[in-house]
Amino acid sequence: MEQYSSMNEENSCSLQFTGGRDSTLTAIHLIEKYQMKTLHLLTFQTDLMTDIDKVYKNVEKLEEYFRKKARINHHLLDTNQLLRDLVQKNYFHDLIQFKTYNAATFCPSCRLSHHANTIIFCKINGVGNSADGVNELTGFDLFQQEWAVDMVRQLYKEYGISYHTPLLHQKTSSEVLLEEYNEKNALDNPFYEEQPRCIGGGQFHNLYLRCYYLPLKGKQAYIEVSKKWIAKKLPFIREYIDRALREKL
Repeated sequence: MEQYSSMNEENSCSLQFTGGRDSTLTAIHLIEKYQMKTLHLLTFQTDLMTDIDKVYKNVEKLEEYFRKKARINHHLLDTNQLLRDLVQKNYFHDLIQFKTYNAATFCPSCRLSHHANTIIFCKINGVGNSADGVNELTGFDLFQQEWAVDMVRQLYKEYGISYHTPLLHQKTSSEVLLEEYNEKNALDNPFYEEQPRCIGGGQFHNLYLRCYYLPLKGKQAYIEVSKKWIAKKLPFIREYIDRALREKL
């Protein structure tokens, strides 16, 4: 699937940015391959984030390396309250409905909070394109899967924003591709993974899927219950976005 088939004509784009390999490589693609002249790097912060200063290292490298090609703006956005609401509101009802699966929804809730705040940022700032460094090689992250990406893309479309995932189907890891880029361009200050760390549920999510849910239920069952969980949370996300836009526009 061509992930840029509906790229808006404007030459600005937002990008969910952690400073990691995937988001850094995506930033490079947006500037070099798709001629973005303004790039808004969005970094999301919660109380569970540590070493947040690490993200600035690759931000500064991108600003320096592409200063003649693009304007790069970095924004730090707080998603703490929305994440808390997604996890805690209706917790016992979710537990009854989704049973043990509900224990692995912290990371997906975090990702939904990122998407909601990205949409709000884009609408307030008149940005019609948004990108994400998700790719299927990363692992078990729910929103790295194409069927989940399609659900997210539809949410962005509802708000008039084109959502792009240029790395989704790449066959080589971002680590290798970024190293090749560094060598090819003989960078004095090469790009490496420099990202904050979350002390939330990331490792538990992977262990739960690898060691319990997938062996017991299978991949298709995981996909079906995940679709139901996302579908249940989307109305809450829309309500959050609409309320924020009413207050700020």
